[in-house]
Amino acid sequence: MSKVEKMAANERWQSFFNTQVILLAVMLLPNFLGCYSYYMPQCPQLYSKVFYDAIPRNGTSAGYFQEQGEEEGSSIKNCITACCLQSDCNIILYVTKEKSATCYLVNCTTSDGCLPKHSDPKLDTSTSIALIRPVNVEDGPWSSMLPESQENSNSYQPDPYMASADEDETIYNDAPTPCEVGLDVNCGENEVCLSPRKHSRSGICICVRGFIRNSDGDCIISRSNNMLSRLSPQSSTQFLDSQVASDPSFKQMFLEGGSSLLRPSDVNEQSPPAPPLSSSSTPKPMRTITVSAVNKVVQLPENKVKLSAYTVPLEKDGEHFNYEWVLLSKPGGADNTGTMNNKNGATVELSNLSEGLYTFNVSVRAQDAFGSTLVNVTVLPPKRFNQLPVVIVTPVSQIVKSPNHGAVLDGSSSTDDEKIVKWHWELQQGPLNYTFQLQDVPTLQLDNLYQPGNYTFKLTVTDSDGATNSTTANITVVASKDYPPEANAGADIIVHLPQNNVTLNGSLSSDDHGITSWEWTKGPSDQNKAVDMQNTRTPFLQLSNLELGMYTFTLKVMDTSNQSSEAVVHVFVKPPTSNPPVVNIGPNVTVSLPQNWAPLDASKSTDDNKIVGWKWEEVKRPPGSNAVAFSTPTKPQTNVTDLTKGEYEIRVTVTDENNNNASASVFVIVTQNQNAPPKANAGGDQTVILPASVVVLNGSQSSDDLGIVNWKWTRESNSLAIGRILGTSDTTPILLLTDVVPGRYVFRLQVMDEQGSSSEDTVSVIVKPDPLRFQLVELTLNIVGEQLTKSQEDSLRLKLSLLLKDNPVIRVRELREEHYSGRAQMIFYVEDKADKSIIPGPLVVSTLKAKLEQDVGLLELSVADIQTEICQNNCSGHGVCDKVSRLCLCEAFWMQNLFRKYFGDNESNCDWSILYVIIGLFLTVLVLISMMWGLICLCQKVFSPRKLKVRKRYTPVDSAEEDSSLMIPKYSQGTMFTDSDTDSDVVFENQRGKLINGDILNGYHQKNNKNGIKMGRRIKT
Repeated sequence: MSKVEKMAANERWQSFFNTQVILLAVMLLPNFLGCYSYYMPQCPQLYSKVFYDAIPRNGTSAGYFQEQGEEEGSSIKNCITACCLQSDCNIILYVTKEKSATCYLVNCTTSDGCLPKHSDPKLDTSTSIALIRPVNVEDGPWSSMLPESQENSNSYQPDPYMASADEDETIYNDAPTPCEVGLDVNCGENEVCLSPRKHSRSGICICVRGFIRNSDGDCIISRSNNMLSRLSPQSSTQFLDSQVASDPSFKQMFLEGGSSLLRPSDVNEQSPPAPPLSSSSTPKPMRTITVSAVNKVVQLPENKVKLSAYTVPLEKDGEHFNYEWVLLSKPGGADNTGTMNNKNGATVELSNLSEGLYTFNVSVRAQDAFGSTLVNVTVLPPKRFNQLPVVIVTPVSQIVKSPNHGAVLDGSSSTDDEKIVKWHWELQQGPLNYTFQLQDVPTLQLDNLYQPGNYTFKLTVTDSDGATNSTTANITVVASKDYPPEANAGADIIVHLPQNNVTLNGSLSSDDHGITSWEWTKGPSDQNKAVDMQNTRTPFLQLSNLELGMYTFTLKVMDTSNQSSEAVVHVFVKPPTSNPPVVNIGPNVTVSLPQNWAPLDASKSTDDNKIVGWKWEEVKRPPGSNAVAFSTPTKPQTNVTDLTKGEYEIRVTVTDENNNNASASVFVIVTQNQNAPPKANAGGDQTVILPASVVVLNGSQSSDDLGIVNWKWTRESNSLAIGRILGTSDTTPILLLTDVVPGRYVFRLQVMDEQGSSSEDTVSVIVKPDPLRFQLVELTLNIVGEQLTKSQEDSLRLKLSLLLKDNPVIRVRELREEHYSGRAQMIFYVEDKADKSIIPGPLVVSTLKAKLEQDVGLLELSVADIQTEICQNNCSGHGVCDKVSRLCLCEAFWMQNLFRKYFGDNESNCDWSILYVIIGLFLTVLVLISMMWGLICLCQKVFSPRKLKVRKRYTPVDSAEEDSSLMIPKYSQGTMFTDSDTDSDVVFENQRGKLINGDILNGYHQKNNKNGIKMGRRIKT
């Protein structure tokens, strides 16, 4: 095949596909018209257009796609119907492929993601989208979310019904009229009552197919019905045939002349081919035929009925009306079949009907006229024949052994086809002296079976139709024996859910020699009932996880002789009850002083379930007396204390497991026969840590049999005197003490009653100093305290924090006035913001002083002084610091370092010892005097005349030294003598040394010459 031939073939196939799509749209449009008209009240946000060749904008990610069955996929109408009935369905996606169609209900993630977008059609598949409801109400209507270009796009075909409605502005927005399916008394003309839910007779009135509701609320013929009237019967039949082919509920239809099933071939054979539609031809105006039919009601076993259609006007001569009966709805269920005879006649016969509602549409056609109406057939169920109630009493027979004297007969298991309204118990046989009062209740509780013998009780029940039936139950009361053991499983027990546990007590079993073993087992008929059993070989059997119904348990006991005995107990598990408990608080109580308490007991209160709570409270007490106290306010038994003379009203409230409450009151009357002295109670000793603005001593716990009339607090002699008592609190039960200092305070409390009796008690208060006292900083401002405002305080705290490192937290301890000047003082300490540690006070003072010395205006307010609140100067360890003047008061023989005070850090001190100062002063004066004397002597020496005196020793020159040549040493530094000098010229010789072994010691050493003679210096005269 050539390329041109392939292109031509594709064009022919595309043209054929487009033709099929158009025909499918024509067939589906009437279906959609009926759907929209029908479900407009249920889907008020349904958009007025169907978008063909479209898919969701986000594709498969638009939301959750739920594929429907054949019924919903049979037509787009059914698909929209299914979406309208599901609140979480937002749009539908209707996919047609060849001869099959599939409906998808889409739960969109967002409204925008489900908006339609154009999709190129494929050869064998087409897709359509209908917008049912937006995801969120705040998203607005669909029309506000669609772009204008997309809303008016030619790719989408508008709904003819809505187009006509828009043209006529006949959309009816009022609330729908409620009605009952099968009874159209509330519906108007051209309306039918249909229910949006299966198996429900509650519905609303809607217009029949081909009619729309105008602004007045009336159903009128739609303009689009003109198009429907031009469609041939074959087209209409094909619309019904599509339902038959895919909808299981419509697979069986009523046909004319028999019960054969409808087949597509039957439609094609019966219907002539439709004439082609031409868009250019003008249809002939249609006359309206008013069609009416009477709704019918039949009751099974009758399952046949005839329906007749009446027309206005009647058939004229030469005119023939064509009737067509179509089943619109029928009761659910695949086995609901029926037969329709003469479906194309004025009267149709229906047979083999089932219980439920059938809705038919009868249409009448003429050459130029058309009309239709709806008719309902209601098939009622067969008339019910009342059955006698079935009476069941459990247990039918039981044995009660002494000392037990109670039993339970349960008739609540009795049944009836409708409802049992009355139970009546009566004794048919019993001991002669037995007296009884039997209540007309489903479960009879007997507690007075003391006399041995046989008891026969009869239960008669009455149902809602007045029918009665009865049965009997036997109880045998047996007296106890002496020899074998007597098993006693306890009385029958009734529990009400949600309580599902109970303990059976077999400890009352007895034997003349003693019981050696216990064994609990379930009854033979209860083996399949669920229950947890614990301690089955002890006298007490614990049961849990009980279920609704009756349980039978057998207790077997054995004595020392291996003789055994058995007993049976029944546990009745009932549904939850809402009856309140019955309170039994006992008679009024009278006590006499000095006893100031009374016992109260509400343990005999009862409930049909279980009591879980008690609450005791005081309602009324004598005037001027104190509130009473309860020893155990949440227990059934309690003691009320702190009573005084007079009358008290006490109330107890009892609560069961279902939170039902009941209350009762009892009066406690207190009298006085003799006076008892009061008991003073000043409260226990206490420890107070400064700063504490007020110390409270509480003596209100003092008591008296009647009442205390006088209170007096007295400070003991060994107590600290500093501390002020506020007002007249020393004559009241509570003493208030202020301005305390560290130390010990001791007070004595004396109380007195009306009779003059008194009692005393002593209390001690230990006041400890402030642990932060050494870290407190005192900032004195040059502003009077009465002018300091809150804003100034906050600003000052902020600036102080900024001046310190890392912006710590300023904790203000106190704001006060300086007692002698009235200036404002702020007492604070500094806390590190990171680790919450306290910064030392001296460090804060030194830091702030350094900052303020640089700029005194940093705080805006003028600062008079900044220092620690407590003087922390140790005065060099030789004195104490005065708290007011902050000066050191030195010890004896110690004084202040004046240099440090006036030239150093200006800190008061006691550095100097007076003894050392005196010694230092003495030495200083002595040194000064010595220096002055030396200076005077020096001056005299400098300015007075000086004489040089030389003292020398001279000796005559020896004769042995006359030889001048031998007397002149070679190294002599003196005057050299010549040969012309004579001995007479030398008169003296300076003899400085002495000749020792030929040496002369005159200040230097000279070796001996050759002759062994050393010559001294000679002086020439």
